[in-house]
Amino acid sequence: MAELSSPIKANALQPFIQYYLDETRNLRIEQMLKPDILDKFKSIETATPDFGYTKDSIWLKLHIENMTDDVSNWRILFRENFMQQFAVFKVDEDRSVDKLISQNELSKFDSRPISFPELVAPLEFDPGEKAVILVRYESGGSSELSFSLETLESFEAFSSRRTAKNFIFYGMVVLLSVIALMAFVATRQTAFIAYTFYTLSALMFIVHGDGNAFQYMWPNSPLFNAFGTIFLGTALSISCTIFARIFLRTATFHPFLDKALLAMIALAMAILVSSLFFDHQQIKRILILTTLFSIVLATVSGFVAALTRFKEVRFYVLAWTGVLVSASIMTARHWLGIEISEETQFDSMRIVLVLDSTMMGLAIWDSLNQGRKAQHMALKSSLESTERTLKLSTRLHELEQKFEAAAKIAKSKDHQLINTLHDLRQPLHALRLNVNNLAYTGDKAGDQKSVEQTFDYLEKLVSERFSSANELGKKTDDINEAGIKGAIGWDDKSELERIHFDDIMESIHDMFLSDAKEKALDFRIVKSSKNTDANALVVMRMISNLISNSIKYTNSGKILLGVRKVGNAMRIEVHDTGDGMSRQEFESVKRRSAQLDKNAQLAQGSGHGLAIVEELAQLHGYNFDMLCERMNGLSLGIKLPIRN
Repeated sequence: MAELSSPIKANALQPFIQYYLDETRNLRIEQMLKPDILDKFKSIETATPDFGYTKDSIWLKLHIENMTDDVSNWRILFRENFMQQFAVFKVDEDRSVDKLISQNELSKFDSRPISFPELVAPLEFDPGEKAVILVRYESGGSSELSFSLETLESFEAFSSRRTAKNFIFYGMVVLLSVIALMAFVATRQTAFIAYTFYTLSALMFIVHGDGNAFQYMWPNSPLFNAFGTIFLGTALSISCTIFARIFLRTATFHPFLDKALLAMIALAMAILVSSLFFDHQQIKRILILTTLFSIVLATVSGFVAALTRFKEVRFYVLAWTGVLVSASIMTARHWLGIEISEETQFDSMRIVLVLDSTMMGLAIWDSLNQGRKAQHMALKSSLESTERTLKLSTRLHELEQKFEAAAKIAKSKDHQLINTLHDLRQPLHALRLNVNNLAYTGDKAGDQKSVEQTFDYLEKLVSERFSSANELGKKTDDINEAGIKGAIGWDDKSELERIHFDDIMESIHDMFLSDAKEKALDFRIVKSSKNTDANALVVMRMISNLISNSIKYTNSGKILLGVRKVGNAMRIEVHDTGDGMSRQEFESVKRRSAQLDKNAQLAQGSGHGLAIVEELAQLHGYNFDMLCERMNGLSLGIKLPIRN
């Protein structure tokens, strides 16, 4: 028997509480008072009355005696806000029964004898009196039900502390949510609105657990209150998953985790829908596990993101680790049977939610700060790239102006100027493509090198061939062919230099690769470590014309460029899979402006390409010839003497 000399807390009452499980759920108070039933009550073996997720009607019995001198007004305070069926009886020594409270799933909040978020039964119990307290209840969820015996003064003190604690906590979370909403309005960052959704979902779950939701938000909807745990638990599971997806940007950085998070959202929604058809008690239990899995997945996603973006997600990881601890406490209580009081469970959620809100706020602001830094670096890089592109564009503009001058000179029918005009066309085309690519895709090391090589070739060609272009344009009518040659330096043999065929072939390959790809041709070079003394510009012009011709007159297949040693000479070879030509046809097309009829149908050409190669070869003492007659394709070679 529990002796009441002062308020008795739940843990002190535990040794005096006995229980009986009514599987039929039909027994009433009159039947429970029969000796054969009273003798079947057993002592509870847990820290508080807890029988898992049972469908049975549970009866609790407690013998009490008032040992005080003047306290007759008591309260039985139950740490539960709502039960499907709930009744408390006081049985006096003469077996008279006084019903202290009676509630069911249809009882509105104002039907309670004492207006308090949790269930409270008033007890009039005079000093020296003895009685038996019988509690009958059925739970729509967990059957854990701890209670204490309070005096009027201790209950009012507890009520004041509880109300103050709850509403201070509510106010803090609401304030953080309002700040997050204001941040969303200011920054338009969806992470803030997702975070607000998660915070309010967690807050509403706790408000519902405290009983304040039933008292202040839907006091006339007891059926919804019984269903509220499922609805709010689902909202909590979904909101934390949505926030993880948005904050961590899993769709962009971690597609597999993103799919897992989406699957968790779908699972939570499926559980919510299933509650329309299946038993709510088991749905609530499953939902606890689902919420844990959602939080575990959100936490794991944070750790995965931290492997590559630690600074961006560090506060997120700290916050979700705390949430995971709280969710684990709830799961341990409801699934593993570990004796953790409901008060401890909800206190852990309150503490974690405040810390979590602080950490999440820091996480979002830190993420925004990191984003601003990244944006600044990207802008700086873009400006540098734009500056480089502008310089290249300026150089390109200067070259195109000189190209226009060359076009005017070409009208004088001077075939040497036509040669140079012909040599300029393809490199300028390649250069335009590369400069435009740099403008749109940014500065890449490989692209920059290719552009620089093409610029070097063009600028050298222009400087050697058009230094007197303007003067020549003014007095074309006054000079003869020999004078023109002298003016443009055609008869000027530049000094020899050590050339590396590998460098020249790579430059040619970059120059013509886009044209080859446009016709789906496989353009390859065979790398070579060979070198000799020669005029690099002349060699590049000759190879460029051969490759240009091969691309024009090859409809499908390959083009191969390479160098091999033949006796005391280096032979540059170009092989293609075009229609080819006979020896007689080859000798014909080496003449200026000559073009085969069959080739005229394949591509538009000027007939200058092979003629330029032939003239350059003769001028510099090289040998240009057909290597062999083939059924398909053409093989041409240029022999350069080896000079040490």
